[in-house]
Amino acid sequence: MDDVQAYLCQANVLIVDDSSSNVKMLTSILKTKEYNVIDVSSGELALQFARENLTDIIIINVNLPDMDGYRVCEILKDNEKLMKIPVIYICSCSETIEKDKIFIAPGIDYITMPFNNKEVLARVETHLKLHFMQLELKKLDNEVLDKTEQLEEITVELKDFNVILEDEITQRTKTEEALRKSETQFRNAIKEAPVPIMLYAEDGEIVKVNRTWTELTGYKIKDIQTTSEWLEISDAFIKSIDDTKLNRLINLEKRLNDGEYPVRTRDGDIRICDFYTAYIGKMQDGRKLLMRVAIDLTERKRIEKLQKSIEEERRTLDEVKKYDKIKTEFFANISHELRTPINVIFSALQIHELKLKISSFQNSSTDIYKYTKIMKQNCYRLLRLVNNLIDITKIDAGYFHLNENNHNIVNLIEDITLSVADYVEDKGLSIIFDTDVEEKFIACDPEKIERIILNLLSNAVKFNSPSGKIMVNIEDGIENICVRIKDTGRGIPEDKLSTIFERFVQVDKSLTREHEGSGIGLSLVKSLVELHGGRISVTSKEGYGTEFIIYFKCKLVQGEVNNENLCFNIKGECNIERINLEFSDIYN
Repeated sequence: MDDVQAYLCQANVLIVDDSSSNVKMLTSILKTKEYNVIDVSSGELALQFARENLTDIIIINVNLPDMDGYRVCEILKDNEKLMKIPVIYICSCSETIEKDKIFIAPGIDYITMPFNNKEVLARVETHLKLHFMQLELKKLDNEVLDKTEQLEEITVELKDFNVILEDEITQRTKTEEALRKSETQFRNAIKEAPVPIMLYAEDGEIVKVNRTWTELTGYKIKDIQTTSEWLEISDAFIKSIDDTKLNRLINLEKRLNDGEYPVRTRDGDIRICDFYTAYIGKMQDGRKLLMRVAIDLTERKRIEKLQKSIEEERRTLDEVKKYDKIKTEFFANISHELRTPINVIFSALQIHELKLKISSFQNSSTDIYKYTKIMKQNCYRLLRLVNNLIDITKIDAGYFHLNENNHNIVNLIEDITLSVADYVEDKGLSIIFDTDVEEKFIACDPEKIERIILNLLSNAVKFNSPSGKIMVNIEDGIENICVRIKDTGRGIPEDKLSTIFERFVQVDKSLTREHEGSGIGLSLVKSLVELHGGRISVTSKEGYGTEFIIYFKCKLVQGEVNNENLCFNIKGECNIERINLEFSDIYN
């Protein structure tokens, strides 16, 4: 044993590795046994050194830049002088161990990274002893006859050792295979995780970012390689992992919440993320590995902001509805209050007209008749405005209801048109009624239909040109019946067409406008048409006239068909009053 120890103390160990950290670590381990350690960085230098110097054992990395460790071993094998030098391979735990290459002489064993001190020393010492034994066996060749028994004992010992070594290698291979499988599963889990994940070393070097991290930020690991560089992208990386926080992560064995921070993506967008940090374990080089997870809160923040905005809008809407209700109630009250004095004035005017008829002033051209007519015309205007305000208020409040029955819409519109014919002709205009269907019964409120048609006809009279024409046409359809009211007047500017049906909108708002109007009539017409389930539109060109197009649905309600003629059931005088009321903005 003294000879073996003496041999071990002066044994020359050659380390062949281009990794300075590996060489440094192995040297420190082997120096504890006082081996003579020499290191080179390539296979070519290793062969040159072995040829020129005495080498007892070689520890070589299988992955060298110029030639791999297996090739170096093959060259040694071909050299009779060097083929007996034992070779131990350095392998990574993630590499597949090629046993058929490892155990071809002089390759006899392998060690894996990260290095285990006891394992390295045990394997080096074991193979140095074996090498020493082989050398001694060679010396004892001449003494073989005298020491046969001793040789047999050594052989048995070697066989037993080889069996033990093979069993150990087999077990280690199984363990390493399971570790590789587990590591592969872990890598795939990180890669395919639906949340952004970054793996980085304790010194800030980024080891990996998964696909979701890249999709969120737009950056790959080649773009930003350290956590310090991420400071330009997000303030989440301002707080470094100090020893206290790292020990806390390791001891608690759970993640820590770093808080919410904005992240500026490669496209310039800002994403809000909630960051978490967890300790994973040690890397092969001994550094601690950390994982950082980013939970994207951007959409949730937007939804929360939108919900807050919706709540604000809802509160504002409630306030608007409240004030609108107050306004509607005010209009309703003031409208009813206005109609009372108007009716009183009308009554007084009617009495006044009766007295004029029996008075001695029979000349209708006198001022007293003129002013009476003006007062009456303006009373009609006021009454029309008040009635429109009341109806609009009822519609807004949901209290306006139709009295629908089944009526012949063709006869209804024809009678309304004919009832104003004399009035229109007195204005120097002509009115034409035409229809392609003689009879069409639909559910409608005849009084509201009359208001719709009279309102549109009054506009056609008001804005028509001298000697102009008014055409009222009815066209039959399968689902709808179409009513067209067209005039040859001055028309509506194109930029006003989109707002013509809006409430309180007037085409001519100037102080010098030719005709008076409140801007309520067409809004009310549209509301009345829509209450019937219909729709109204307008086409116009300046200088060529205007056409209003109404579609009423061809629907019926339960009940008998009403064949009565609305206009003929109204006394002529009363009908004239209706016409005067709807045509009240037209001065004679």
